Amino acid sequence: MTFQLLRPEALSPDALDALLASGWYRMRQSVFTCRYLLGPRGLHSAVWTRLPLRGYAFRGSLKRRLRRMHQSFQVDIVDEGPGPEHEALYERYVDHVGGDRPESLRDVLFDEDVDGNPLFRTRQVRVRDASGTLVACSFFDEGREALQSVVGIYEPRLASYGLGLTTMLEEIRYGLAGGFRFHYSGYVVPGVAAFDYKRDVGDLQYYDPEQHVWRALSSLDVEALQAVRLRRGLEQVSARLSQIGVPHRLRCYPPYRVVFVNELQERCISSPLFLECGRAGDGNVSLVLTHDPSAGTWTLDACQRGRDLTELLGEAPGPDAGPKADLCLLVRVDRAGTTDSPDQAARWVGRALGRGPWRCVDPD
Repeated sequence: MTFQLLRPEALSPDALDALLASGWYRMRQSVFTCRYLLGPRGLHSAVWTRLPLRGYAFRGSLKRRLRRMHQSFQVDIVDEGPGPEHEALYERYVDHVGGDRPESLRDVLFDEDVDGNPLFRTRQVRVRDASGTLVACSFFDEGREALQSVVGIYEPRLASYGLGLTTMLEEIRYGLAGGFRFHYSGYVVPGVAAFDYKRDVGDLQYYDPEQHVWRALSSLDVEALQAVRLRRGLEQVSARLSQIGVPHRLRCYPPYRVVFVNELQERCISSPLFLECGRAGDGNVSLVLTHDPSAGTWTLDACQRGRDLTELLGEAPGPDAGPKADLCLLVRVDRAGTTDSPDQAARWVGRALGRGPWRCVDPD
């Protein structure tokens, strides 16, 4: 599943454990899983991770980091949600680290229309300085045998203390004391340094979504990741199309998540990358070639441009450089077929553009 979102009315501790163990994670008051991340840095694979706690012990440098925090600050774990002081700290934190983030800490944890009991049992690691001022905090959820770390923030002027990592270590210490088996901190993104701090806690495992097993993160083959294989598969056909002189271009497709959330996969293109190979001379129909790296297949569809989702997705949800983003829903009107041969896929494109109403267009 490229992207999936569930909005359960209730979630037991055992159910949360099972979802986390299958590569799912919290999003506000829902749970989701995804294979891809598409943003300013391009298309990447989400690699879901966890830290096994059975037999785990902090190495010396982590012990010293925790000791320094407890010597310099007041640290406790409480059953409290974010208040005004948390929101003020969050605003300073976001100004410091940047990125595309929710407007408030509450928006990280809750949906706009949430009333009554929250879906998750959430605790807070709270860090105050000698004057009682909140300088860092993190929020994490409890399952039966697993913890999931949701968000951590810190005072920018105290960045040298590494409080973002240290509050996560405090969550792990809570898990060890409570007999929990796993600590989940979400995904890492190979090649994106912003996620590397998660690796500092110790020997992580990663979830293999195709074999449905957890493996040592140290054994991860980056070249085998879904995003790499997706792009490589499209490049195989692109090379063949260039050889036969068929104009085409690689496009990224931010609406793919909207397609999955609204269960439109049967009607619309649902891949974050595709090749646009042609456009009808008298309409808004395109030839769209997609690749499924899990199945090892290529599919050629005729698609009509539907609703423009710029207002929903924003002006620039795609990469700063590289393939141009298409922000319209691509609605399937016909299908040439699916093949496991990139040569066959290229031949289909060539025939489609050489017959009937199709004509080649300049990719620029």
